Amino acid sequence: MSAATVVAFIISLIVQVCFPLAVTLYFRRRYHTPWKLYGYGMLIFAVFQIVSWLPINVYLDATFGDKLTTETGAFLWLLATALLTSLTEEGGRWLGYRFLFPRHKYKLSWENGMMYGLGHASMETMLLIAGLTFMYFIAYLVLGQATQSTFLKSLAPLQTEEVSSTLKDIINTSWTQPIVVAVERVLMFGHQLAWALMVLASFIAKRKRWFLFAVIYHWMIAVVVPGLARLYGFWVAEGVNVALCVISMFIIIKLRALLTEAQLS
Repeated sequence: MSAATVVAFIISLIVQVCFPLAVTLYFRRRYHTPWKLYGYGMLIFAVFQIVSWLPINVYLDATFGDKLTTETGAFLWLLATALLTSLTEEGGRWLGYRFLFPRHKYKLSWENGMMYGLGHASMETMLLIAGLTFMYFIAYLVLGQATQSTFLKSLAPLQTEEVSSTLKDIINTSWTQPIVVAVERVLMFGHQLAWALMVLASFIAKRKRWFLFAVIYHWMIAVVVPGLARLYGFWVAEGVNVALCVISMFIIIKLRALLTEAQLS
């Protein structure tokens, strides 16, 4: 067990929990948006990702995805699951704007859309990803306490190559892996907010194509970043992700002007 890896896990968890809260508190203090919109975003992510799509995705991966051993098959499976994820997530966001906002007569505005998007992104990072990171960290600590011989003996009842490989990967976790996860979660915030505003634009600007843009942009990121990670490693993938995050920030800024103009017209 490496002390550097333990510290990296702790830093990663702090970033994953504190960064969403810090951004949300700053935005809330500056624009005075309702906390209920933040809760709506969290609710939509929970319903359309954690409760529904995520279990289905895990089942489909185990049933079909794992059987696609060729590079072409794996890539086609990535395309399919990324598209379904994008449609589910952006569809849930659209339903939130359509049915939750009118319940308390919340205005469809850039500020409210941002707060809604912050709730969605925070739920994903603080609960789902940070939760998985924490469980991985605990597994790393537990397995790290065992000697190599004890570890091999513990695998005897399992006797499967897949389980052995997974546990060995956990033991051999480097300090860079938790840091990459933290960096990725920070970058994903920009993407999540851009998608939230693009779906909002389909209502305010009365241009249905903005919803399609959100689905396509989400799909592209969900394919490009994991695809590059498999081919060239995490750092190359996250380098491209930084460039994509700059594009997302540009979209957020441009949509603020567009949505404000559409409301005034």
